[in-house]
Amino acid sequence: MNPLTQFKKISILRLVACLSLGAIFALATSAYAQNLYVSAQVPPSHAILQFTPDGMPSTYASGLLFPRGLAFDSIGNLLAAHNPQVDHHGIGRVLKFNLQNHVSTFGSAAKFFFQGLAVDVAGNAYVMATDDRDPTAAGTIFKFTPSGERTVFGSVPGVPDPLVSNGGLAFDSTGDLYATASNAQTIYKFAPNGTRTVFVGPEAFAPGENPFGLAFDSNGNLFVSIETFSDPGADSIVYFTPMGVKSTFATGLTTPRGLAFDSSGNLFVAEVNQPEANQPGEILKFPPGGGPPTVFASFSIGRPQFLTFGPPR
Repeated sequence: MNPLTQFKKISILRLVACLSLGAIFALATSAYAQNLYVSAQVPPSHAILQFTPDGMPSTYASGLLFPRGLAFDSIGNLLAAHNPQVDHHGIGRVLKFNLQNHVSTFGSAAKFFFQGLAVDVAGNAYVMATDDRDPTAAGTIFKFTPSGERTVFGSVPGVPDPLVSNGGLAFDSTGDLYATASNAQTIYKFAPNGTRTVFVGPEAFAPGENPFGLAFDSNGNLFVSIETFSDPGADSIVYFTPMGVKSTFATGLTTPRGLAFDSSGNLFVAEVNQPEANQPGEILKFPPGGGPPTVFASFSIGRPQFLTFGPPR
């Protein structure tokens, strides 16, 4: 793996402004690695977009509110976390889009905000949720079965911080679930029975670094997006070997969020940039092994978050 210390972005696609794409919130990948699915804040409503391999966008689902994590199950259902308001209260929901593109509620939890989402081989959905009544910003991981049962699979501690929220979830090849406690600077590992251990702790991160997005490459290395909420270009992507040895993959980023690998080993990164400074959000594409990225897609404004690939729908 060749680390990248700085890079010059090479734009290969700029979406036309008439698409009115607001904040990008998630990108998703399946084993087919065909189309790229993106949960996006598109004023005045929010949507899930899909991109063909050559970058052509279309709207897959609209009328959502704060859609976040996306994942495909083993039979091709698309699961999406989103966060509508009901009677002036937030409610986290996991939506299921079946193979006929009909949508239903897979699971929900009142007064929780849903972020990252992952699906195991049995079709159970796991979602990172933050209770808006908890000032510590601790995270609860809910498990939703295909039959509709909801249980608490695990939790991660929080540290009060108005800027930082827990985000990423990812399964490794053996079925262990990894979760970021972003403001606690810790990545936890959960065994299939829910036993929690620390994969890497605060000693793996510099002061002010907050881990967020997670994705495994084909060699079992865990890639992590790092946010600092400081100067533009101060953020990075790192990766950890299965034994927890850390390396830097890319620097010079501004608020990277979701990560996802396609079937060819390219790493896609949702980068927020600085919307308040009219810097557009982008989807970056890094070649296998590292090196300068290209800009797969750029938006007039945007706040990208999570990533995944799946078959055309």
